[in-house]
Amino acid sequence: MSDPHRLAGRRILITGEDSLLARRLGEHFSRFGALLDVDPAPLDAGPPASPEEGSRMVHEAVESLGGLDVLINTGPAALPAELVPSSPRGLSLEGMEHALERSMSLLVSTTESAVREMGPGSSIVTTVLFASPPYLLTPEQEALTEAVLDTTRGWADILSSRGIRVNAVAGGPEWAAESLAGDDDVQEAELDPFVYLASRESRCVTGSVLGVARAYEHALEGIGGFRNR
Repeated sequence: MSDPHRLAGRRILITGEDSLLARRLGEHFSRFGALLDVDPAPLDAGPPASPEEGSRMVHEAVESLGGLDVLINTGPAALPAELVPSSPRGLSLEGMEHALERSMSLLVSTTESAVREMGPGSSIVTTVLFASPPYLLTPEQEALTEAVLDTTRGWADILSSRGIRVNAVAGGPEWAAESLAGDDDVQEAELDPFVYLASRESRCVTGSVLGVARAYEHALEGIGGFRNR
């Protein structure tokens, strides 16, 4: 759908650790009339952001936009660099729990802060990875994917009574902008699931995952049986 008013008046904060995806979404959403605050916190810029960082981003977005209708979380998509295991055996169970806690901190704090500003009809979208041949996720990436999806499911169940929808978009390990250079049709098709979930068109959709691009069936198999409702 190319309706330039699909997101008209929707006040949207785009944040998370994938700064490239955040910028692309900001440019794409602007074509549909969205009111935007794009404030990514890239993972490679240092240690994971503190809970206070998530609260700050939401507060500034609400001040700038006059409220908040949509939150797009573009990560975490990877473990912090200092927590990536150097051993082929991977992280210990204790190390994995610590890594997941740190990686999820920005996602959780931002969402919890945003929920306090949202009313019925609002939408939250998280992003996750899936393995698409010839790429394979590491055990640590798989654990992080499961953590994001479990959290998304929990939020969807809890917030449905308040009329707030929570869904996920799954993309391959290389969501590479260079592969889309000069191809507006492909770019629109890849980013359109975000537009759909952010818009009022998906007002009856919650607790769902939309797979982007290739290997959609494989995506569902690879993320623990998460199914559309």
